[in-house]
Amino acid sequence: MASPKNAQAPSKIGPAGAERISAAAYGLLVAASTLIGLGDSAASPIIIVVLITNLVYYATHVFAYSIGDQTAGWGSIRHHLRVSAPMISAAFAPLLAVLVVLFFGGDTRTATLVKMITASVLLSVVAVSGVRLRGIRGWPLALVAVGTVLLAGFLILAEFLVLH
Repeated sequence: MASPKNAQAPSKIGPAGAERISAAAYGLLVAASTLIGLGDSAASPIIIVVLITNLVYYATHVFAYSIGDQTAGWGSIRHHLRVSAPMISAAFAPLLAVLVVLFFGGDTRTATLVKMITASVLLSVVAVSGVRLRGIRGWPLALVAVGTVLLAGFLILAEFLVLH
């Protein structure tokens, strides 16, 4: 148990869980930043570009971690494929937000704003939850929360500047 002087509680997740959380955060950032540049694109190009971009980042991520892993071999590659999978699944929520808005007659600008808000909220949830599961409490947890909100705000500002 953490003492009042110690901001860390015992970790509740192992290294593979931490990698999954990191991959989910990374996937959300990739999806959000990819969607920034798509502006007024139709639904089909949005789906294709986000899926292909996240797949390329996923493959690159797995490749980089696999060649850097000291336990080289198929077991290592399978491990990195498995723990990095949230990078792909995390992209679906912001993409789904875009498609729902477009389906109900919204324009692409509104859809991309909803997507950025969706990605930002999910990124905050993933980051803060991941840090809490690692046992971090107190001001370091607050720092992660504030940093995540600032990062999300930066992404939304970047989108606004690109689209307007």
